[in-house]
Amino acid sequence: MGTDRYAYASRLAHVSPQSKLLVMAVTTVLCLCLDCISVSVVTILAMGAATVCLGGVRLREFRRMLLVPAGFMILATLTIFIGRYDPGTEMLVGISLGTHGYGVTAASAVQGISICLRALGVVASMYFLAMNTPMTDITGVLRQLHVPELLVELMELIYRFIFVLYETMHRIHTAQTSRLGYDGLVNVYHSTGTLAAMLFVRAWQKSDRVYAALESRGGGQSVRTLAEEYESGRAVYLMCAAAAALQFAAFCMERGLAA
Repeated sequence: MGTDRYAYASRLAHVSPQSKLLVMAVTTVLCLCLDCISVSVVTILAMGAATVCLGGVRLREFRRMLLVPAGFMILATLTIFIGRYDPGTEMLVGISLGTHGYGVTAASAVQGISICLRALGVVASMYFLAMNTPMTDITGVLRQLHVPELLVELMELIYRFIFVLYETMHRIHTAQTSRLGYDGLVNVYHSTGTLAAMLFVRAWQKSDRVYAALESRGGGQSVRTLAEEYESGRAVYLMCAAAAALQFAAFCMERGLAA
């Protein structure tokens, strides 16, 4: 489900998770702080190339995953692209309604594109970590960074319950579909409501069973898993340095051209 299947199949799955977390952190911070369109583009391309070439994820799959948040970002930045302007303002595209004009100016277009690309750059960096690192490895690194134990355990339990709920929902939906539960608008409403109610009940029952199991095994203490022996992350560290150098080079080139 989601990025988890890519993480376990990745060629970087057994590489030190600290190195991959460092790559994500460095590229994300630089993408946000340097605030240049060229830096955002370089971040997307560099993280995409690392995920595809080093991790072994298919380019088509990475592109498909990246298009999901891209649609939301475009919708979210429509209010930046489109604005209300005084008469006489030069617009790339627009219409006049009453005493004002509504449309897209060169400045708003640049600002909207910059925000979209910067957000996609951050998402690409996060995808590099998520599509190459299993969740258990990420939580292990968070423990080493002394993140509060309660937060780490909540992350682990919530992450596991996502899969439990998804599997339960899939089984109920399949059973409803086999009985023509989604044939017609009325049946769709009825089946969807039943699915939501049953999913809540099943989730409640499952959480009770998990809580009882944890208590019977001393649930007052932390939930620990065996640490894995990881391969050296030297190549990933070198890739991190190369990505950061490309980001700085893109920043200097854009600022130099602007000057």
